[in-house]
Amino acid sequence: MKRIGAIALAALLTGGVVGSTMTFAEESTTVISEEAKDTTNYMKFSGIIQEVETSDKGNMVTVVNDTDIIMVLRITDDALLLNSDTTEQMKKDELKKGATVEAYYDKNKPMLLIYPAQVTPEIVVLKGEVTGEVKISKFDDEFLSLDNELKLNISEDTILLNQKGEKIEEADLHNKELAVFYTWTTFSIPPQTSPSKIIALDYVTEEMALAQEIIEADHYVKNGVKMIPLRKVAEQLGYHVEAQAKVSGALITKENLSLMINRGKVVYGFNKSIGKFEIAPELKDKKTYVPIAFLDLLLDN
Repeated sequence: MKRIGAIALAALLTGGVVGSTMTFAEESTTVISEEAKDTTNYMKFSGIIQEVETSDKGNMVTVVNDTDIIMVLRITDDALLLNSDTTEQMKKDELKKGATVEAYYDKNKPMLLIYPAQVTPEIVVLKGEVTGEVKISKFDDEFLSLDNELKLNISEDTILLNQKGEKIEEADLHNKELAVFYTWTTFSIPPQTSPSKIIALDYVTEEMALAQEIIEADHYVKNGVKMIPLRKVAEQLGYHVEAQAKVSGALITKENLSLMINRGKVVYGFNKSIGKFEIAPELKDKKTYVPIAFLDLLLDN
């Protein structure tokens, strides 16, 4: 039997579910410090693929690391699969036995203590045969990783993309977790590099995922624009929605944020500024629907 961390084994003998503070890490099962929590949204597991099984639930990829710990990766269609050498996205069938991979899974999601551990990674990096490296981390405004391990010198040649593969600007990288592709670093402290490509990652919390499920179950399309239920989505994301009958609208608030929409009007209030919808909010089946672009506004604040 392959080796399993002592803490994890003790928990397995008693049974139960573990949250974000204890999980199968790369070397062993450890408690994550508050400082470490802030540097990334993900836990990392690296190893060599031993087996690949295909099922209707996704590809089940068995990986073993250099200390003989086993982890089973459930690769779904939602996973971001990257090649460290080409810097391009890949397909699931490119994950083959014998390949070296790095799997990144959400450390904030509960994890069932079974062995071998089974996770559904959000990101999988296939390590190439050259020297391509991928760094996944949060960065500060000066593009220093929050774990102080890498400083980025972004140049005109650096390709900047969002997770959909669309080109973005340097300003769009702020307040995002980044997947950074690079081939070399300086010997300075911290090491510096000029990355070839940076992908701004879309971190999906459990609340966001549930909001997306609501949208998939309750929406319609008007003039090519998806219309979504305002109250159900906003409340799922932690906002308070108060009907404003006198103006046929709603006040949406969360902490210091305040949004005011009116059915039939494309203009909406955003704190002390004004925004504009592509299509005006409207009442349908006794519910107020807004363009899906409103979701981005809720998620960005």
